[in-house]
Amino acid sequence: MVGVAKYPFKRIGRRLRKLEAELEGSYGFVEGSVWYPSERFIEEAHEMVLEEYGGHTGYETGIHLYNVILGQVKATDGIYQKAAVLLRKLSTRPCIYADGNQACARDC
Repeated sequence: MVGVAKYPFKRIGRRLRKLEAELEGSYGFVEGSVWYPSERFIEEAHEMVLEEYGGHTGYETGIHLYNVILGQVKATDGIYQKAAVLLRKLSTRPCIYADGNQACARDC
């Protein structure tokens, strides 16, 4: 399967879309018309990318930092700006994960 090896993000994307389709309360929630990922979704996305690409396990500051990031995202206007804030905050310091959130940010 040449396509799978060449585009591994597609495989992870399919798994994440499946997670999104599962119980909303477990993997995210909707406010207004915006779906926000839950801590569980962020942790499972991180684990999926670690399985696929390797990296460091464990936390640097901890998953509680995600709630701070989520508050900043919610305070931002516009869906594209919200996405940009989420991606930037997940991929810069301070970091939730010991690998600098690289695994989680790869998939966002």
